[in-house]
Amino acid sequence: MYKKNYKLFLVVIAMVLMVSVALTGCGTKQAEQPKQEAPKYPERPVEVIVGWGAGGGTDVFARSLTKPLSNILGQPMPVKNMPGASATVAADYVAQQPADGYTVWAMTSTCLPVNVALGRAPHPADTYIPVARLQDDVGMLHVNANSPLKTIEDVIEYAKKNNLKVGGTGAVSHDEVVVALWADAAGIPVTYVPYERAGDMHAALMGGHIDAMYEEMGPVAGLVKAGNIKPVLAFSKSKIRGFDDLPIAPDKGWNITLGLWRGIMVKKGTPDHVVKALQAAIEKAKDDPEYKAMEAERYLDLVPGYLKGDDFKKNIEDSINTYISALKKLGHIK
Repeated sequence: MYKKNYKLFLVVIAMVLMVSVALTGCGTKQAEQPKQEAPKYPERPVEVIVGWGAGGGTDVFARSLTKPLSNILGQPMPVKNMPGASATVAADYVAQQPADGYTVWAMTSTCLPVNVALGRAPHPADTYIPVARLQDDVGMLHVNANSPLKTIEDVIEYAKKNNLKVGGTGAVSHDEVVVALWADAAGIPVTYVPYERAGDMHAALMGGHIDAMYEEMGPVAGLVKAGNIKPVLAFSKSKIRGFDDLPIAPDKGWNITLGLWRGIMVKKGTPDHVVKALQAAIEKAKDDPEYKAMEAERYLDLVPGYLKGDDFKKNIEDSINTYISALKKLGHIK
Protein backbone atom coordinates (compact mmCIF):
# COMPACT_ATOMS: atom_id res chain seq x y z
CA MET A 1 0.00 0.00 0.00
CA TYR A 2 2.82 2.35 0.96
CA LYS A 3 4.72 1.55 -2.24
CA LYS A 4 1.62 2.19 -4.30
CA ASN A 5 0.96 5.51 -2.63
CA TYR A 6 4.61 6.45 -2.90
CA LYS A 7 4.61 5.76 -6.64
CA LEU A 8 1.43 7.80 -7.03
CA PHE A 9 3.01 10.61 -5.04
CA LEU A 10 6.06 10.63 -7.32
CA VAL A 11 3.84 10.73 -10.42
CA VAL A 12 1.86 13.69 -9.05
CA ILE A 13 5.08 15.55 -8.15
CA ALA A 14 6.45 14.93 -11.66
CA MET A 15 3.28 16.23 -13.25
CA VAL A 16 3.28 19.35 -11.06
CA LEU A 17 6.91 20.02 -12.00
CA MET A 18 6.16 19.59 -15.73
CA VAL A 19 3.24 22.01 -15.56
CA SER A 20 5.32 24.48 -13.57
CA VAL A 21 8.17 24.35 -16.08
CA ALA A 22 5.74 24.73 -18.97
CA LEU A 23 4.10 27.76 -17.40
CA THR A 24 7.48 29.29 -16.56
CA GLY A 25 8.58 28.74 -20.16
CA CYS A 26 5.48 30.49 -21.49
CA GLY A 27 6.08 33.44 -19.21
CA THR A 28 9.70 33.66 -20.31
CA LYS A 29 8.70 33.44 -23.97
CA GLN A 30 6.13 36.19 -23.52
CA ALA A 31 8.62 38.37 -21.67
CA GLU A 32 11.18 37.88 -24.44
CA GLN A 33 8.68 38.88 -27.19
CA PRO A 34 9.80 42.23 -28.66
CA LYS A 35 7.29 45.06 -28.55
CA GLN A 36 5.53 45.31 -31.89
CA GLU A 37 6.24 48.55 -33.72
CA ALA A 38 3.52 50.44 -35.60
CA PRO A 39 3.42 49.53 -39.30
CA LYS A 40 5.41 51.82 -41.55
CA TYR A 41 3.37 54.58 -43.17
CA PRO A 42 3.02 55.14 -46.03
CA GLU A 43 3.99 52.03 -47.95
CA ARG A 44 2.11 52.91 -51.15
CA PRO A 45 0.73 56.04 -52.91
CA VAL A 46 -1.62 58.29 -50.92
CA GLU A 47 -4.65 59.61 -52.83
CA VAL A 48 -5.55 63.27 -52.27
CA ILE A 49 -9.20 64.17 -52.88
CA VAL A 50 -10.28 67.67 -53.97
CA GLY A 51 -13.99 68.48 -54.10
CA TRP A 52 -13.62 71.12 -56.80
CA GLY A 53 -12.38 71.21 -60.38
CA ALA A 54 -8.86 71.87 -61.61
CA GLY A 55 -7.47 75.39 -61.49
CA GLY A 56 -9.26 76.63 -58.37
CA GLY A 57 -7.72 77.64 -55.05
CA THR A 58 -8.21 74.26 -53.40
CA ASP A 59 -6.76 72.41 -56.38
CA VAL A 60 -3.70 74.69 -56.37
CA PHE A 61 -3.39 74.24 -52.59
CA ALA A 62 -3.50 70.45 -52.84
CA ARG A 63 -0.99 70.21 -55.68
CA SER A 64 1.41 72.73 -54.10
CA LEU A 65 1.38 71.04 -50.70
CA THR A 66 1.62 67.45 -51.94
CA LYS A 67 4.81 68.12 -53.86
CA PRO A 68 7.01 68.61 -50.77
CA LEU A 69 4.76 66.30 -48.73
CA SER A 70 5.34 63.45 -51.17
CA ASN A 71 9.10 63.95 -50.94
CA ILE A 72 8.95 63.87 -47.13
CA LEU A 73 6.74 60.77 -46.94
CA GLY A 74 8.55 59.00 -49.75
CA GLN A 75 5.43 58.05 -51.74
CA PRO A 76 3.50 59.59 -54.68
CA MET A 77 0.42 61.63 -53.69
CA PRO A 78 -1.80 61.88 -56.80
CA VAL A 79 -4.53 64.53 -56.65
CA LYS A 80 -8.02 63.44 -57.71
CA ASN A 81 -10.56 66.14 -58.55
CA MET A 82 -14.12 65.15 -57.66
CA PRO A 83 -16.31 68.23 -58.26
CA GLY A 84 -20.02 68.08 -57.62
CA ALA A 85 -22.77 69.23 -55.22
CA SER A 86 -20.55 71.79 -53.45
CA ALA A 87 -17.96 69.18 -52.45
CA THR A 88 -20.44 66.69 -50.95
CA VAL A 89 -19.45 64.14 -53.62
CA ALA A 90 -15.86 64.27 -52.37
CA ALA A 91 -16.96 64.19 -48.72
CA ASP A 92 -18.97 61.03 -49.31
CA TYR A 93 -16.14 59.38 -51.26
CA VAL A 94 -13.64 59.95 -48.43
CA ALA A 95 -16.13 58.57 -45.90
CA GLN A 96 -16.52 55.38 -47.94
CA GLN A 97 -12.78 54.61 -48.10
CA PRO A 98 -10.84 52.54 -45.54
CA ALA A 99 -9.64 54.48 -42.49
CA ASP A 100 -5.98 53.79 -43.21
CA GLY A 101 -4.53 57.16 -44.21
CA TYR A 102 -4.24 56.29 -47.90
CA THR A 103 -7.11 58.64 -48.78
CA VAL A 104 -6.74 62.21 -47.52
CA TRP A 105 -9.11 65.08 -48.09
CA ALA A 106 -7.90 68.54 -49.15
CA MET A 107 -10.95 70.47 -48.00
CA THR A 108 -12.26 73.98 -47.36
CA SER A 109 -14.72 75.96 -45.27
CA THR A 110 -17.47 75.01 -47.72
CA CYS A 111 -16.62 71.30 -47.78
CA LEU A 112 -17.53 70.77 -44.14
CA PRO A 113 -18.68 73.80 -42.06
CA VAL A 114 -21.03 75.29 -44.65
CA ASN A 115 -22.46 71.92 -45.68
CA VAL A 116 -22.93 70.85 -42.05
CA ALA A 117 -24.58 74.19 -41.21
CA LEU A 118 -26.99 73.71 -44.12
CA GLY A 119 -27.72 70.11 -43.22
CA ARG A 120 -26.63 68.92 -46.66
CA ALA A 121 -23.38 67.23 -45.59
CA PRO A 122 -23.62 63.50 -46.39
CA HIS A 123 -21.93 62.65 -43.07
CA PRO A 124 -21.50 64.33 -39.65
CA ALA A 125 -18.40 66.42 -38.98
CA ASP A 126 -16.97 63.78 -36.65
CA THR A 127 -16.80 61.31 -39.55
CA TYR A 128 -13.38 62.86 -40.22
CA ILE A 129 -10.24 63.64 -38.22
CA PRO A 130 -8.86 67.20 -38.63
CA VAL A 131 -5.15 66.76 -39.39
CA ALA A 132 -4.00 70.31 -40.15
CA ARG A 133 -5.24 73.63 -41.51
CA LEU A 134 -2.76 75.35 -43.82
CA GLN A 135 -4.38 78.49 -45.24
CA ASP A 136 -6.83 81.23 -44.29
CA ASP A 137 -7.39 82.86 -47.67
CA VAL A 138 -8.70 86.36 -48.44
CA GLY A 139 -11.53 86.66 -50.97
CA MET A 140 -12.01 89.50 -53.43
CA LEU A 141 -14.54 90.81 -55.88
CA HIS A 142 -13.13 90.91 -59.43
CA VAL A 143 -14.39 92.41 -62.69
CA ASN A 144 -13.40 92.06 -66.33
CA ALA A 145 -10.65 94.62 -66.92
CA ASN A 146 -12.29 95.59 -70.23
CA SER A 147 -15.75 96.18 -68.78
CA PRO A 148 -17.09 99.67 -67.96
CA LEU A 149 -17.06 98.65 -64.29
CA LYS A 150 -13.75 99.91 -62.96
CA THR A 151 -14.41 100.45 -59.25
CA ILE A 152 -16.61 99.02 -56.51
CA GLU A 153 -18.70 102.19 -56.78
CA ASP A 154 -19.28 101.41 -60.47
CA VAL A 155 -20.43 97.91 -59.51
CA ILE A 156 -22.91 99.22 -56.95
CA GLU A 157 -24.34 101.84 -59.30
CA TYR A 158 -24.73 99.22 -62.02
CA ALA A 159 -26.55 96.89 -59.61
CA LYS A 160 -29.10 99.59 -58.79
CA LYS A 161 -30.27 99.71 -62.41
CA ASN A 162 -29.34 96.30 -63.83
CA ASN A 163 -29.23 92.62 -62.96
CA LEU A 164 -25.76 92.28 -61.44
CA LYS A 165 -24.52 88.72 -61.97
CA VAL A 166 -21.76 87.64 -59.62
CA GLY A 167 -20.03 84.27 -60.01
CA GLY A 168 -18.71 82.07 -57.22
CA THR A 169 -17.59 78.52 -56.63
CA GLY A 170 -20.42 76.29 -55.40
CA ALA A 171 -24.10 76.80 -54.65
CA VAL A 172 -24.84 78.11 -51.15
CA SER A 173 -21.11 77.85 -50.51
CA HIS A 174 -18.63 80.05 -48.66
CA ASP A 175 -18.49 82.20 -51.80
CA GLU A 176 -22.24 82.68 -51.95
CA VAL A 177 -22.43 83.46 -48.23
CA VAL A 178 -19.84 86.26 -48.55
CA VAL A 179 -21.43 87.65 -51.73
CA ALA A 180 -24.88 87.63 -50.12
CA LEU A 181 -23.62 89.28 -46.94
CA TRP A 182 -21.93 91.97 -49.02
CA ALA A 183 -25.01 92.57 -51.19
CA ASP A 184 -27.13 92.87 -48.04
CA ALA A 185 -24.69 95.32 -46.45
CA ALA A 186 -24.42 97.37 -49.65
CA GLY A 187 -28.21 97.35 -50.10
CA ILE A 188 -28.16 96.06 -53.68
CA PRO A 189 -29.78 93.10 -55.48
CA VAL A 190 -27.37 90.45 -56.78
CA THR A 191 -27.87 87.33 -58.86
CA TYR A 192 -25.37 84.72 -57.71
CA VAL A 193 -24.15 82.33 -60.44
CA PRO A 194 -22.54 79.13 -59.04
CA TYR A 195 -19.73 77.20 -60.76
CA GLU A 196 -18.25 73.84 -59.80
CA ARG A 197 -15.05 74.54 -61.72
CA ALA A 198 -13.16 77.75 -61.04
CA GLY A 199 -11.71 77.74 -64.54
CA ASP A 200 -15.23 77.89 -66.01
CA MET A 201 -16.01 80.89 -63.81
CA HIS A 202 -12.85 82.73 -64.86
CA ALA A 203 -13.72 82.13 -68.52
CA ALA A 204 -17.28 83.35 -67.93
CA LEU A 205 -16.02 86.63 -66.46
CA MET A 206 -13.58 87.24 -69.30
CA GLY A 207 -16.29 86.29 -71.82
CA GLY A 208 -18.75 88.81 -70.37
CA HIS A 209 -21.25 86.17 -69.20
CA ILE A 210 -21.11 87.46 -65.62
CA ASP A 211 -20.39 90.99 -64.39
CA ALA A 212 -18.14 90.13 -61.45
CA MET A 213 -16.90 87.14 -59.48
CA TYR A 214 -15.86 86.28 -55.95
CA GLU A 215 -12.45 84.63 -55.99
CA GLU A 216 -9.23 84.57 -54.00
CA MET A 217 -6.19 86.21 -55.53
CA GLY A 218 -4.20 82.99 -55.85
CA PRO A 219 -6.08 81.29 -58.69
CA VAL A 220 -6.26 84.51 -60.74
CA ALA A 221 -2.93 86.19 -59.94
CA GLY A 222 -1.73 85.50 -63.49
CA LEU A 223 -4.91 86.94 -65.02
CA VAL A 224 -4.60 90.04 -62.84
CA LYS A 225 -0.95 90.56 -63.80
CA ALA A 226 -1.84 90.05 -67.48
CA GLY A 227 -4.48 92.76 -67.22
CA ASN A 228 -7.41 90.47 -68.03
CA ILE A 229 -9.29 90.93 -64.78
CA LYS A 230 -9.20 93.52 -62.00
CA PRO A 231 -9.95 93.23 -58.26
CA VAL A 232 -12.23 96.01 -57.00
CA LEU A 233 -12.79 94.98 -53.37
CA ALA A 234 -11.04 92.78 -50.79
CA PHE A 235 -12.89 91.17 -47.90
CA SER A 236 -9.96 91.70 -45.58
CA LYS A 237 -9.18 93.43 -42.29
CA SER A 238 -6.02 94.95 -43.71
CA LYS A 239 -4.71 96.25 -47.03
CA ILE A 240 -3.49 93.76 -49.61
CA ARG A 241 0.25 93.79 -50.28
CA GLY A 242 0.99 95.44 -53.62
CA PHE A 243 -2.59 96.73 -54.02
CA ASP A 244 -2.54 99.91 -51.95
CA ASP A 245 -5.42 101.44 -53.92
CA LEU A 246 -7.65 98.40 -53.58
CA PRO A 247 -10.39 99.17 -51.03
CA ILE A 248 -11.12 96.67 -48.27
CA ALA A 249 -14.67 95.99 -47.08
CA PRO A 250 -14.30 97.69 -43.65
CA ASP A 251 -13.17 100.90 -45.40
CA LYS A 252 -16.63 101.04 -47.00
CA GLY A 253 -18.47 100.33 -43.76
CA TRP A 254 -19.04 96.64 -44.55
CA ASN A 255 -17.71 94.46 -41.73
CA ILE A 256 -17.33 91.38 -43.92
CA THR A 257 -13.93 89.71 -43.62
CA LEU A 258 -14.86 86.02 -43.59
CA GLY A 259 -11.95 84.13 -45.17
CA LEU A 260 -11.87 80.74 -46.84
CA TRP A 261 -9.62 78.29 -45.05
CA ARG A 262 -8.16 75.06 -46.43
CA GLY A 263 -6.83 72.00 -44.67
CA ILE A 264 -6.25 68.26 -44.62
CA MET A 265 -8.53 65.64 -43.04
CA VAL A 266 -8.71 61.85 -42.94
CA LYS A 267 -11.48 59.42 -42.12
CA LYS A 268 -12.33 58.77 -38.46
CA GLY A 269 -10.70 55.55 -37.25
CA THR A 270 -7.40 56.23 -39.01
CA PRO A 271 -4.64 54.91 -36.69
CA ASP A 272 -3.10 57.53 -34.41
CA HIS A 273 0.43 56.85 -35.68
CA VAL A 274 -0.74 57.59 -39.24
CA VAL A 275 -2.37 60.89 -38.21
CA LYS A 276 0.79 61.91 -36.34
CA ALA A 277 2.98 60.94 -39.30
CA LEU A 278 0.86 63.14 -41.58
CA GLN A 279 0.94 66.04 -39.12
CA ALA A 280 4.72 65.83 -38.74
CA ALA A 281 5.20 65.69 -42.53
CA ILE A 282 2.79 68.61 -43.12
CA GLU A 283 4.61 70.69 -40.51
CA LYS A 284 7.79 70.25 -42.54
CA ALA A 285 6.10 70.66 -45.94
CA LYS A 286 4.52 74.02 -45.04
CA ASP A 287 8.02 75.45 -44.50
CA ASP A 288 9.35 74.13 -47.80
CA PRO A 289 10.90 77.09 -49.70
CA GLU A 290 8.96 76.34 -52.89
CA TYR A 291 5.67 76.09 -50.99
CA LYS A 292 6.41 79.32 -49.09
CA ALA A 293 7.17 81.08 -52.38
CA MET A 294 3.84 79.89 -53.79
CA GLU A 295 2.04 81.25 -50.71
CA ALA A 296 3.68 84.65 -51.10
CA GLU A 297 3.02 84.79 -54.84
CA ARG A 298 -0.66 83.95 -54.34
CA TYR A 299 -1.16 86.17 -51.29
CA LEU A 300 -1.83 83.19 -49.04
CA ASP A 301 0.45 84.56 -46.33
CA LEU A 302 -1.70 87.61 -45.53
CA VAL A 303 -3.40 85.82 -42.62
CA PRO A 304 -1.69 83.14 -40.45
CA GLY A 305 -3.32 79.87 -41.43
CA TYR A 306 -1.56 76.96 -39.70
CA LEU A 307 -3.46 74.96 -37.09
CA LYS A 308 -3.32 71.27 -36.24
CA GLY A 309 -5.20 68.62 -34.29
CA ASP A 310 -7.52 69.94 -31.59
CA ASP A 311 -6.93 73.57 -32.59
CA PHE A 312 -8.08 72.78 -36.12
CA LYS A 313 -11.04 70.83 -34.72
CA LYS A 314 -12.12 73.85 -32.66
CA ASN A 315 -11.71 76.07 -35.71
CA ILE A 316 -14.13 73.81 -37.60
CA GLU A 317 -16.65 73.93 -34.76
CA ASP A 318 -16.39 77.74 -34.60
CA SER A 319 -16.75 77.95 -38.39
CA ILE A 320 -19.94 75.87 -38.31
CA ASN A 321 -21.45 78.28 -35.77
CA THR A 322 -20.36 81.30 -37.85
CA TYR A 323 -21.99 79.92 -40.99
CA ILE A 324 -25.17 78.93 -39.14
CA SER A 325 -25.49 82.54 -37.97
CA ALA A 326 -24.80 83.96 -41.47
CA LEU A 327 -27.10 81.51 -43.24
CA LYS A 328 -29.92 82.25 -40.81
CA LYS A 329 -29.50 85.94 -41.54
CA LEU A 330 -29.68 85.21 -45.26
CA GLY A 331 -32.75 83.02 -44.86
CA HIS A 332 -31.11 79.78 -46.05
CA ILE A 333 -31.84 78.05 -42.74
CA LYS A 334 -34.40 78.73 -40.01
